[in-house]
Amino acid sequence: MARTLLLVEDELLFGQRLRSAARRLGVQVQAVTPTQARNRTWTRDEVVVLQATLRPEKQLELIDHLKGRKPAPVVIAVSGHLETELRQRLKARGAILATHSGMDRVLARALGISDARGDAARHQPPS
Repeated sequence: MARTLLLVEDELLFGQRLRSAARRLGVQVQAVTPTQARNRTWTRDEVVVLQATLRPEKQLELIDHLKGRKPAPVVIAVSGHLETELRQRLKARGAILATHSGMDRVLARALGISDARGDAARHQPPS
């Protein structure tokens, strides 16, 4: 299923990184501000990505708001590997977790571009 990818844009470098990942996956990105994300009418076919490490309390509150919508979008929260406590809080709120280095794989799955079996098969050494 093709889904729409939206970026809660509040930091330039993260936005550039997400757009690069989207280009590699062949999908378009629509940027929204945090305010637009709050006020938007979402569908289950939309995937919204935000950088969780930038102002984490505000991002956690935004995730709560988004996941409380009916219908709620798919929410991907990107953080660093070592941010264990933050990652636990994000997961408890229903966000799909991604690290900066693993963002492509998580985006592909959320967008319905690939699945775990396909990813595993591509990373197997040839027989």
